[in-house]
Amino acid sequence: MRPDAIELDELGVPDVLPPALARVERHGVMLILSGGSVLDWNGLAFETLDEVDRFLALWHCDVTRHAWARERLRYVYNQALNFLEEQLGLTFPQEIRRPDDVRGALIEASRHGFHRLRIQHCAVLKLMHVINHLEMQELRSQLAIRDVDLLDLANRMIEARAAEMRQSGIRIHAFYGSRKTRPSVIAKLMAKREATAATVYDKLRFRIVTESRDELVPALGWLLRHLIPFPAVLPGESHNNLLSAEEVRAALGEMPELAWIFPSEQAPISSFNPHSASSYRVINFVADLPVRVYDLPNIPPPVHRALLGEAVSVLVEFQILDAATDAANEKGDARHEIYKERQLGVVRRRLGKGGSERRRDDRARGGR
Repeated sequence: MRPDAIELDELGVPDVLPPALARVERHGVMLILSGGSVLDWNGLAFETLDEVDRFLALWHCDVTRHAWARERLRYVYNQALNFLEEQLGLTFPQEIRRPDDVRGALIEASRHGFHRLRIQHCAVLKLMHVINHLEMQELRSQLAIRDVDLLDLANRMIEARAAEMRQSGIRIHAFYGSRKTRPSVIAKLMAKREATAATVYDKLRFRIVTESRDELVPALGWLLRHLIPFPAVLPGESHNNLLSAEEVRAALGEMPELAWIFPSEQAPISSFNPHSASSYRVINFVADLPVRVYDLPNIPPPVHRALLGEAVSVLVEFQILDAATDAANEKGDARHEIYKERQLGVVRRRLGKGGSERRRDDRARGGR
């Protein structure tokens, strides 16, 4: 990995407390740690329009600044509603079919307890999420952008946030990123059962090391407030064997609404990379991070940007752990070089070994 994105010796630790997590951020933390999907949710957790506006801005759809963004939001909403009515035969009341402000749908989907309109708003929002994802892919294909350029763009965006995170009051020991080299990608593909490039999610990876264990959950919440919209977290790609369910509950507080937001209340999971040592501890997850594609040079913005928006998605892996755990991970079988040797051992076995290694094995068995 290259040096830290933050020059830690030059930055003083701010004498401020990190902001308390909003309800929507606490639910996002549970999503990260559980590895679930927002498509299974039965409700949201927005309390104010300011929270909704901040969430939309993470998708690079700032309705407080741009008229096209408001048109874009209405356009995707209407597409979702049309699909539900025309393809599934569902019917909706007038307040859902023709809302005065589409942002109100996210507030209505956050009502406490069972409510018919909440369920219907959730159905529309789930389709909006899927449509938005498809159209980010469509925009990427239309512009024919190189992967390396998108990785550079995402890297710059995340690094710009690194110092801000430290200044927020969360004590950051290290915040740095790395990219997989071509040999690393080949080795990982050979070691995986699914040998396709699409299954390598950590071509761009960032590691955040907090000073203390108590700051892990606030760090996750900060990322969800300032960088990663929670639906962008990839389902099934979250791994946590660092924080226990009791520690998560203590950090997030009581959330009785989880019983109706989640199909079943999910404890943090601990599925893990099979090549990692059993002593290795970390929280990591993958996000389909939205980046503003028109920040790239020589990409002129379209005349009608409301149709596909301004964002495309880039897969980024985030690893979060505290300084003491990070130090422990560099000892014994958990060390990175030993992990890589285990991975290469799998590659050798899948290739059937060969060359001098095969001859050494033959001699050991008495062969020639």
